[in-house]
Amino acid sequence: MVDEDLDIENHLINLLTYKNKNHPFTARQSERYEKLLKLSPAAQRRFIAKEIDWRYSPSRKKMLNVLAKDMNIAWAKIEKDFIRRIEKVHDRPFVFSSIRGVLSCGDWFGYNVPARIFAANMFRNTFFGGTDNATHELMHFMFHTYYQKTCEEQGLSEQQIWDIKESFTVLLNLEFDDLRFNRDMGYPGHEELRDVIKKAWLRYHNFDKTLARTIVFVKKKNVA
Repeated sequence: MVDEDLDIENHLINLLTYKNKNHPFTARQSERYEKLLKLSPAAQRRFIAKEIDWRYSPSRKKMLNVLAKDMNIAWAKIEKDFIRRIEKVHDRPFVFSSIRGVLSCGDWFGYNVPARIFAANMFRNTFFGGTDNATHELMHFMFHTYYQKTCEEQGLSEQQIWDIKESFTVLLNLEFDDLRFNRDMGYPGHEELRDVIKKAWLRYHNFDKTLARTIVFVKKKNVA
């Protein structure tokens, strides 16, 4: 969908990711986020709105709506197969009756589980990229719904949980490859963790057992 207010929400999610230092940012991005961190929440929204308003002129919004429509059509072709498969992989129901994908001009493309939204790249996404984007983010929705608490109970830090959550998207390459157009590459620095998850999954084909093995690995690596 096309919604400037939700685009602004994604920029604020980016700001939180920067504040938490979950992954590296460029010098340009860091300079911008440092300016935003000095502002009140209301001023942050005004700052971002001033930056992006021009992208939502009537003529540009018409083009964005065409892109959003194409992405929705493409998603409808795979949605039932994907939901059926993600439930099988996790051995748990997909409990969300509706999740909105919004085009964004942010540096990164986040999500908000309670609000049931995720962001997609308005610059690089074709309808093929849009479906890949959706499959990646919906894996996160399942993780937060069913496994966030498990990780917290195991004493993992917020960063460790983030690393695990992002690395589990390697399963898209193993179980959803025919529904996607590109490999899910993950973040730099997660190569070893993704390999641990891949090997555990191929051994157990069970999400809970794979997660347990992953948590053991992360704890040992942290101690080392």
